[in-house]
Amino acid sequence: MLYSLNMAKKIHIHFLGIAGSGASAVAAIAQARGYKVSGCDHHPFNEFTAIFDQTKLREGHNPEHLHDADVVAISPAITWLDQNNPELVEARRRKIPILTWQQFMGKYLEKGKIVIAVCGTHGKSTTTAMIGTLLENAGLDPAVELGAIVPEWQTNYRIGVGKYFVTEADEFNDNFLASHPDITIVTAVEMDHPEYYRDFDAYKKSFVKFLRQNKGLLIVNMQDRGVQEVIEVLKPRQPVIDYSQNLIDFSLSVPGQYNNLNASAVFQTGLALGIKPEVIRKSLQNFSGIGRRFELLGTYQGAKVYSDFAHHPTEIEVTLNAAREKFPNSKITVVFQPHMFSRTHFLFNDFVNIFQQLPVDQIFIQDIYPSREVDTGVVNSRQLVEAIDKDSVIYSPDPEDILKKLQHSADENSVIFFVGAGETHNLAKQLVNENK
Repeated sequence: MLYSLNMAKKIHIHFLGIAGSGASAVAAIAQARGYKVSGCDHHPFNEFTAIFDQTKLREGHNPEHLHDADVVAISPAITWLDQNNPELVEARRRKIPILTWQQFMGKYLEKGKIVIAVCGTHGKSTTTAMIGTLLENAGLDPAVELGAIVPEWQTNYRIGVGKYFVTEADEFNDNFLASHPDITIVTAVEMDHPEYYRDFDAYKKSFVKFLRQNKGLLIVNMQDRGVQEVIEVLKPRQPVIDYSQNLIDFSLSVPGQYNNLNASAVFQTGLALGIKPEVIRKSLQNFSGIGRRFELLGTYQGAKVYSDFAHHPTEIEVTLNAAREKFPNSKITVVFQPHMFSRTHFLFNDFVNIFQQLPVDQIFIQDIYPSREVDTGVVNSRQLVEAIDKDSVIYSPDPEDILKKLQHSADENSVIFFVGAGETHNLAKQLVNENK
């Protein structure tokens, strides 16, 4: 086994892609458990990597970064971008074990723990954070890994020594198959990641395979059609709780019906763990959200500026419907950056339908954020704007031009939402910082 706090020599884990939200969380937990951690990335210094010895972080990819690594833990995006990554080539040559960071987490960090996994197309990070803070408030001291910053922790992880390990289980690349949970929450199953899954059937089959690895209770949203279809195929032998039939009856600090659903899943999880209902209620009512999920960054010329990670049509719809519900009389402006060419192409008609119906006043659509993909010329943002065909929806490839337009329109009756999983968050922060 790799992990022992009493080991004479600390096992050295080198993370390729350490600046990513998930990899950085796992690296931080590994470091706290006695592993020696180093890592590299194209941009290794960010809010996720501040905890690490900055001299152990390297920019780019170079075989020399491996040094005395005993294990290489990689972000799956590494092999998607370059199968011949020079560090991977050297690690293979030296026969250093190579795992995805999810496999490393599942095999070593989750070992001996009661694992609670949150999976689903939408709501994973928020629900994971809600469960993590609930267990913390209940005095259970959990370890938690998720893909967003939790304000109370100021990190995207929690280092706990209790018996519970709470994880955000990501379906891309079948990453969640590295975990064998004791309790699994399923929020929604709707087609995503067309860069990996050929169609919705393949996507659902991956969820079925993951849920077959679950060893105990399933807590699911049977209000969601995709979840229904997965459960019908699964025919689970383990107990199943449909949290959509047991909705909370109290208000939350975070807006949106989707957060009521998330909280309802957490309430049922808490009850299953034997936590007192009043403790669960208080924890959920005090929950203030997570980074880049309906996150208020500040103001600009009196306008409230929000950042949200929504990048799937359904996420965009529910987020901005919640925004209109929260701000019924305000002018709402949206700056949206599509995320990945494959998603934009596969869900093109869904994007068009959603943007034609959003209850907002103006939308700026930026060029597609490529992430781990290369532009093959199949789809672009100009085509999306032309298909939406509304005067209030504007193709805006130049971020500086967007900021100039916002300077002319922002006032105290305005709300500005920067939406997307790419670089919109940085643009939002830039706008807020201009106000200082």
